[in-house]
Amino acid sequence: MVGVRDLKNQLSKYLQYVKNGEKVIITEHNKIIAEISVPVQDKKDNVSLIEKELEKLSKEGEIILAKRNKSYVKLPEIKEKIDWEKIYNETRADRI
Repeated sequence: MVGVRDLKNQLSKYLQYVKNGEKVIITEHNKIIAEISVPVQDKKDNVSLIEKELEKLSKEGEIILAKRNKSYVKLPEIKEKIDWEKIYNETRADRI
């Protein structure tokens, strides 16, 4: 779980967690407001359905795709899954 402010300040870090298969739960004033999870992939060619839709819109002339494919920001490598709920509860235990 991550608060809106922390998510905003460290967005790249949390997006890397999502890319590694983690689910990120977003809170605001200690209430869950959203969840970010791994994008739906087409099992056949392992391409995001969003990427397929963007490619289709590009071919139809509706949008122009970005020229570069990768971000220049170095993202952290995450080796193991993190139990966000456990961490959240541990940090909040003294406040309950």
